[in-house]
Amino acid sequence: MKLLLTTRMGDPYFSILDDLTDVEIAWASTPEEIAAKIVDADVVYGWPTKDQFLAAPQLKWIQAPSAGVEMLCSVPEIAGSDVLITNARGAHARVIAEHAFAMLLTFTRGILRFEQDKAARRWMRDQAIPEVLEIAEWTIGIVGYGQIGQHVAKRALGFEMDVLAVDLDPKPDAPHGVDVWGLDRLPDLMERSDAVVVAAPYTPESHHMLGADLIGRMKPTAYLLVVSRGGIVDEAALLDALRKSTIAGAGLDVFAEEPLPPSDPLWDVPNLIVTPHLAGASTQKDRRCVEILRDNVGRFQRGEPLMNLVDKRRGY
Repeated sequence: MKLLLTTRMGDPYFSILDDLTDVEIAWASTPEEIAAKIVDADVVYGWPTKDQFLAAPQLKWIQAPSAGVEMLCSVPEIAGSDVLITNARGAHARVIAEHAFAMLLTFTRGILRFEQDKAARRWMRDQAIPEVLEIAEWTIGIVGYGQIGQHVAKRALGFEMDVLAVDLDPKPDAPHGVDVWGLDRLPDLMERSDAVVVAAPYTPESHHMLGADLIGRMKPTAYLLVVSRGGIVDEAALLDALRKSTIAGAGLDVFAEEPLPPSDPLWDVPNLIVTPHLAGASTQKDRRCVEILRDNVGRFQRGEPLMNLVDKRRGY
């Protein structure tokens, strides 16, 4: 069995694959190297392109190092094949939830203002007091109650927040005691929440799921935090809401176009935090991704069901 590693993500931890038996591990980092080495690969760790996939006649399984796999499922040749796709679902959830709260607390504790005051050497304690808030007893709405959403809920409960959630698969008494509504209740969630965290996967059905109408239902004091995938929120509608201050602020780690072009007007909005799609980044996460790969290789060799198998029809 040949395993082709096509990403250096997790490089410091690939040594935990060394004791795998009956596995030939190959490395490829450039398109030319991938094209040459994928031809007899059984398993690929990474995101092969259409041309690379078509050049791999004996490929049986793709392990993505990410939770999102829309870049694979959007390729008809991959989606329509018998090749299995698994993702790294769960590996990123903890740190993405931390990132969501980092953005929220940056707003509520006035960190942006204090950075400006520091640069100007201003001591503005009395002026800042009315602007700093506590989030205990707030309501947080979570759109998508998968691994990321569940980790957000766990931390929200630690902050003594009330938790609402919607998901494509509604379920009563989901993990952490959350009653997960169906997507038909999304307008209710938007209206009732003081902070909304978008943790849903991107699919054709979720494209611009949060548009002008739903953003317009948010409280003027509420915050929108997007940490899963770009394209779920209509950025033009969000930009309009931020400019008109119909919501208090937003934090975006993901965008419809990445990298975010220098000319994009989102850069100029003062009540918006922009981070470059790294909510899921940490050295600990990289190890967890390689551990999932290692576990799945063993399962694959033993003919057991793989972890995190993707439903290519649904896209996650």
